[in-house]
Amino acid sequence: MNLVIRPATLPEAPVLAAIERESFGRPHWSVEDFRRYDSLVADTGGQIVGFLVSRQTWASLNGLPAEREILNVAVLPSHRRMGVASALLNRELSRYATFFLEVRESNTAAQELYRHFGFTEIDRRPNYYQYPSETAIVMRMKRR
Repeated sequence: MNLVIRPATLPEAPVLAAIERESFGRPHWSVEDFRRYDSLVADTGGQIVGFLVSRQTWASLNGLPAEREILNVAVLPSHRRMGVASALLNRELSRYATFFLEVRESNTAAQELYRHFGFTEIDRRPNYYQYPSETAIVMRMKRR
């Protein structure tokens, strides 16, 4: 699979929303949500098969890394377990930053992926997710 990771364009936001709908039981992001943040897409042969959305929460200061939050990651079911999420994370994590994210307690596959990239659990947020109500595991990947 020839995969290109690149920034999403504003007109592609509806495609990202469609991938989220296909990926999650009760998606909650609107097209406008995707346009508000920094989005990367995984493109193979002109088809977007996954995305990663993030935002900077604190700017780099005096040589210290910025802080960024990974807000949303999804890959089409037909392209899972093919390295798409890893390619998206590799690109995002190439920034000089400390990264944070939340992941559902039941999403052990995502937790395993994030741990592979150096994320560690730093906290838990009970009832953070809805439909169904579930605890969020807060993870951080810190630059040294």
